[in-house]
Amino acid sequence: MQEDNFTLIEKDLQQIADMLLLNGTLTECPGLVHGKMGIAVFFFHYALHTGEELFADYAMDLIDEMLNQIHVNSLANYERGIAGIGVGIDYLIRNSFLNVEDDICEDLDQRIVRAVLYDPCEDFSQYNGLTGYGYYWITRLRYEASLIKAKDCLLRIIVLIEEKLPDIPEKEKTDVYCFLHKLCQIKGFEMFKSLLNQFKKQTLSDFHRLGNSTVGNLVRMYLQSMYFNCKRKDDIKEALMQVLALDMEKPPESTGLLTGYAGEGMLRLTAIEPSNISWINLL
Repeated sequence: MQEDNFTLIEKDLQQIADMLLLNGTLTECPGLVHGKMGIAVFFFHYALHTGEELFADYAMDLIDEMLNQIHVNSLANYERGIAGIGVGIDYLIRNSFLNVEDDICEDLDQRIVRAVLYDPCEDFSQYNGLTGYGYYWITRLRYEASLIKAKDCLLRIIVLIEEKLPDIPEKEKTDVYCFLHKLCQIKGFEMFKSLLNQFKKQTLSDFHRLGNSTVGNLVRMYLQSMYFNCKRKDDIKEALMQVLALDMEKPPESTGLLTGYAGEGMLRLTAIEPSNISWINLL
């Protein structure tokens, strides 16, 4: 990346960080895709990039506020609720941004158990439906205290997918396929590969949930490459090289990861360091 582009990106990052420092705690949504959890992800990465611990401290403040905000009847979904928050916390732990002795998500399990086993749900999408809950339970398989609940809920999601297979809307089939693809790589769940193959034959790869934001389009290219063997890696590199200067007269519409300042910040951090792309899996 040319030096002048690097300088412009660093300037954008500083503006993004300043905006989020002012507005992050004022963001009402606690969630991963549009709220405080996604902003915390950006600040942990930005702290690592700058070497400034104060940004990590701010991220921790956001997480504390978020945990105080949610309760037993909070939204359960992945986009704005507890499922996405749990996946975000797991991401921070696995990437050594959070070093915790207690299981932060143990208190969240009850809400997602209810969402899977008792709340009526006809939606199989990642952001608002059962596969989003499934991603939460995949992260919980690593914890002994939640292992039985995680297996029970994942098996229930599989049963519901099998039962509703003919009626699952086309726009949700891509999310189901990606969830099954990830699940089948886990020991003990390989037997569902036949179900995975049924979706592979009929699945679209549009990722409707991502919309048409700059971040959404990059995530779409990455996921198409990873799950559908589309040869898009060069497209991803080119997109990162052509990150436009942040237009402060037409700012992002929100503060979150998908359509907001946090996502624009992560996009620029990835342009500087293309190997730092694991965050895309959160969306």
